[in-house]
Amino acid sequence: MVAGTMLAILGLTPLRAGVQYDPASRRWTLMSGGVEYRLRQQDGAVYLEYFGPAGQPAGKPSPETSVPADSLAGRYDTAGQVEGQGLLPEDLGLTSYDVSQPRTGVDELRLVFKHRRLALEMAARYTTWGETGVITRQLTLVNHGDRPLRVEVLPSLSWGLPAGKYELTYLYGAWGEERQLASEPLGPGRRSFVSTRGRSTHGYSPWFCLHNQDRGVRYLAQLAYSGNWEMRFERVPGGQRLENEGLSASLGMRFDFGGPLRLAARESFTAPLVAFTATGGDLDEAANQLHRYQRQYVIPRTPTNDPLLVQFNSWYPFPGKMTVDQMKRCADIAAELGAEVFVLDAGWFNKKDWSRELGDWQADRVAFPNGLEELARYVRSKGMQFGMWVEIENLGVDSQTFREHPDWCLTYNARPLLVADRYHLNFAKPEVRQWARAVLDRLVRDYGIAWLKIDYNIDIGERFDPSGVDRRGDVLYRHLTSYYAWLDEARAAYPKLVIENCSSGGTRFDLGIMAHAHTTWLSDNVAPLASLQLGYGCTVEFVPEVCNHWLVGDKDTGEVVLTNPPGWWDFILRVPMTGQFGISSRVFDWSPELKKRAAENVALYNRLRGVIMGADVYHLTPPPAHEDPVGWSAMQYVAPDQTRSLLMAYRLGKSGPSKVFKLRGLAESRRYQITIEGKSAGVFSGRELSEAGLAVELNEEWRTAVVELQAQS
Repeated sequence: MVAGTMLAILGLTPLRAGVQYDPASRRWTLMSGGVEYRLRQQDGAVYLEYFGPAGQPAGKPSPETSVPADSLAGRYDTAGQVEGQGLLPEDLGLTSYDVSQPRTGVDELRLVFKHRRLALEMAARYTTWGETGVITRQLTLVNHGDRPLRVEVLPSLSWGLPAGKYELTYLYGAWGEERQLASEPLGPGRRSFVSTRGRSTHGYSPWFCLHNQDRGVRYLAQLAYSGNWEMRFERVPGGQRLENEGLSASLGMRFDFGGPLRLAARESFTAPLVAFTATGGDLDEAANQLHRYQRQYVIPRTPTNDPLLVQFNSWYPFPGKMTVDQMKRCADIAAELGAEVFVLDAGWFNKKDWSRELGDWQADRVAFPNGLEELARYVRSKGMQFGMWVEIENLGVDSQTFREHPDWCLTYNARPLLVADRYHLNFAKPEVRQWARAVLDRLVRDYGIAWLKIDYNIDIGERFDPSGVDRRGDVLYRHLTSYYAWLDEARAAYPKLVIENCSSGGTRFDLGIMAHAHTTWLSDNVAPLASLQLGYGCTVEFVPEVCNHWLVGDKDTGEVVLTNPPGWWDFILRVPMTGQFGISSRVFDWSPELKKRAAENVALYNRLRGVIMGADVYHLTPPPAHEDPVGWSAMQYVAPDQTRSLLMAYRLGKSGPSKVFKLRGLAESRRYQITIEGKSAGVFSGRELSEAGLAVELNEEWRTAVVELQAQS
């Protein structure tokens, strides 16, 4: 049944995107692209009637279940607990609703509820984001009473999903092992993921995909928050086949100390936003819907990074300490290779230990006797832009800034919170944001930076003052929302500045922080083989253009083995080309042959980045192993208008010399000119390439092929 037919049955006008209300059935229909979300009021409560591909009925129960076909029992999208009282539909009475259009193509539904037993109001704001296929929800609680309320649990997302066999897909991995893709069937009981380190993606990502295998529907969700969070899936046996029981799913922030949040009298609290989508297709189709939302409505853009800049970064050849002469030598070769921005990483400011001296942000006069102005001018004279690294949220134990302002830091047990050799600033304090802005203003003014890499190397945890009965529960949340605001102010003041997010690699890389930065460092693990998996996992969760990684070499000290064959050089150069690309290597040790090969690959990337930026991504092979990957790995990019496509194919260990890839996302009736490694390989229709596939041959393991497709006019 098509969407228009179903809506006609419901008495509504066919809808592609937006919010519509039918007063006869007391039903709200939210539509984005091919995704539909229906809410219905019954007995004063609002239930989730349907979520999935547009135009489908709510679904009939299987013969084994006794739940009536028109029952909304168990279908909820609100849950939680305040003062021991639930936040399920039967606990909340609807008092008002409003539909608005805050911007063209974006509709918003606001439902306001009054708790039946507490002096508590809850507003749920749903937004349909054009035809991306994505809907978001954000909750706000208001305490209308005269005493504080304890909010024990407030998930941003809470679903009662229909019966069926479910498979859960999630992303896991700590430092150097980020975003490994895993899937598992969901059995009886609870499967939970809890993040308590203070960094959103150090362990797991606040992202999931649920596949209802009986209904053929995938549900995907992502939380926009950079702190601690919880994700749970539960199915309780109830005297029938487990597959006939509904599934509970929730995702939301975790309050300090594991809860509760103290909501003072007359105070309000807005939980982090959650984005979600659904599809009758596979994981890539669901992920691409979320990517379109990220690209069109979330991730900021700057003309400086369009097209995606090729970087040279100083870290791996000179970690933590460098001199101006060394940097000039690197700049000479970086320009020769085709780099467009030269980023000076950690070590430019310290006298002894870069980590212990964080926070003073004054150039080391021994390493840079004429100041950083000399290097900045030299870099620009080579035709490159200049960038710098900071870690703006932390202060080193030996910094003058900490000695002068210990009261600027987060505290625990009434003392500045110390982790390793760092104290953590509290951006909820206006004076901290003013200081950080002054630092940025000086870097832009004195050095003319075009790129700011902001690192974050601390697991701050979840325990903060106050630690007694009056603890608020939202200390980290207040810091993070204030930090987001500071990033927005920085971008508004310097709209051409590229802001790169980093956190010991990709350990704080989430939808929340990516609404305030332009790109992000993918992982500190730069080993070529591991980087295959890292790029694969990153482009499942995020648009490829924000996934920044570099060629470093055969060793993480930046060394490239010069006796290896040129085909291997191509391989290690192209592995990090799946998103934004750079180089951080001992280029001054490279042979003329390697420099020439690298320059040719940079020129290749310059041609490919026009497709990568803005493309849908299809992962044509299973995820490669983090260590010792075997077989083949391939990713395909398709431009929004389907006129260009790119296939990056990698032959790995224990693999055959050829592989047929069935391409995706192409216009079936169009004909595409195929070019492999710059050589014509024929003209084929989109249907032929999707049904019969395209054969790629590589005569040795650890080689790569770049296949470009151009639609004929």
